Amino acid sequence: MCASPGNGILSPVLRRCLDVNETILVVAPDSAFRLSLRFMLESEGYGVEVLAGMTDFRLYRNRADCVIVDHEILETARIPVKRLLDEGGPVIVLAETSAATSEPGRLLIIEKPLLGGAVISAVRALLDETTSGAAT
Repeated sequence: MCASPGNGILSPVLRRCLDVNETILVVAPDSAFRLSLRFMLESEGYGVEVLAGMTDFRLYRNRADCVIVDHEILETARIPVKRLLDEGGPVIVLAETSAATSEPGRLLIIEKPLLGGAVISAVRALLDETTSGAAT
């Protein structure tokens, strides 16, 4: 039986049902925004874990192949993007402006409002670069 747990974390059983290979961690303060991102990513076949803040970030970061974080969280917690990159794995920052610069294979900045498939395209690009980089 494939049923999603109420906390937004995909169980191993649900992962097998969906044949999910990659997990995305979404960190955003706005509940509706988090759920919208979760729905969009899950509909593309990704496993998704969601957090409202950075309190449990390290615990969940180790389980994720890619992180999507709203810039408001970073500003509120006073966490530089570099620290997220130091934790390992690719990061997508959703920002009001693209003042920060992207780093190929590691960091993409996407300006809000999110239009079309920008988030999905960014996730695919970063995960593809990470996978191809690991193979070389």
